[in-house]
Amino acid sequence: MRKQLTLTLLSLVIFALSLSLFIWMKFFYPQTVRVVHEVALLPLTDVPIAKRSSLLMDELSLTAQSALALDLETMTVLYALKEHQPLAPASTVKMMTALVAMELYALDQPIVVNLEEEVLGTKLPLVNGQSFRAADLMSAMMIASSNDAAYVLAKQSPIGLAGFVARMNARASALGLRQTHFINPAGLDSAGQSSSAFDLSLIARELLLSPFLRDLVAKPYMQITDATGIVQHQLHNTNQLMGYVQGVKGVKTGTTEQAGEVLVTLIERDGHQILLTLMGSQDRYADTMKLLNWVLNNYEWQNIDGFATANLL
Repeated sequence: MRKQLTLTLLSLVIFALSLSLFIWMKFFYPQTVRVVHEVALLPLTDVPIAKRSSLLMDELSLTAQSALALDLETMTVLYALKEHQPLAPASTVKMMTALVAMELYALDQPIVVNLEEEVLGTKLPLVNGQSFRAADLMSAMMIASSNDAAYVLAKQSPIGLAGFVARMNARASALGLRQTHFINPAGLDSAGQSSSAFDLSLIARELLLSPFLRDLVAKPYMQITDATGIVQHQLHNTNQLMGYVQGVKGVKTGTTEQAGEVLVTLIERDGHQILLTLMGSQDRYADTMKLLNWVLNNYEWQNIDGFATANLL
């Protein structure tokens, strides 16, 4: 009798424990939820693919301190050498000057030259009292690298020289440029003025989104006149690869004592756009040709087919 009672009590205890465990598992234990997602991977077209599994980037022996090669459409990095190192940018600063000028001026807007101080470096020269369209001053700045045109655009803007440079820095911040800071609109050597090959590449990409500026930097030559039609200036592109290397479409040169030779080059080949940026070079044109040939020898552009829809847990 006592044994039977013990077994009964034991059964009740086991039942109570089992019931408690069931209730806890049902209502309090974290539940595993299985969610099924359908993901369709689209095919990719014209993707640069390395021909070799490992690329020796140091085999180029560039004179440049910093370099970057990008496939412009996919923003694939094809080559990089200290691309985030801050260096003096020289006249490549004018790419940002052009972007800000496009915000502040209508292309046909007349601008009267009024420079109180002499501008150093490359200039047309411009004479106080002359009037040019904003588009023509941008042409002088981007094709012939005219420093005085850059200063006229900045100084005569509605926000003045200081406001113009501040707008350049604000635009740089908006683009996420971490190594870029502007002091003047022409790229003259100034303490604190710097950029990087990576940042200059992003500025160039932004500039090339403007049909006007993209067409402008690709011109090997053009002529501008003042409002009277009497004063004329012949503008020759400072990029010596223009017309010499197939597919060169700009973008901007730069040279100062502190910066050395700087060059941002857009090259279109077989429907592909390759952006090459060099800073601190001793021979920017030879470096650019080395880098271009290296890219063309080590990459091929392929179409990557899409994959069947997949279920992911």
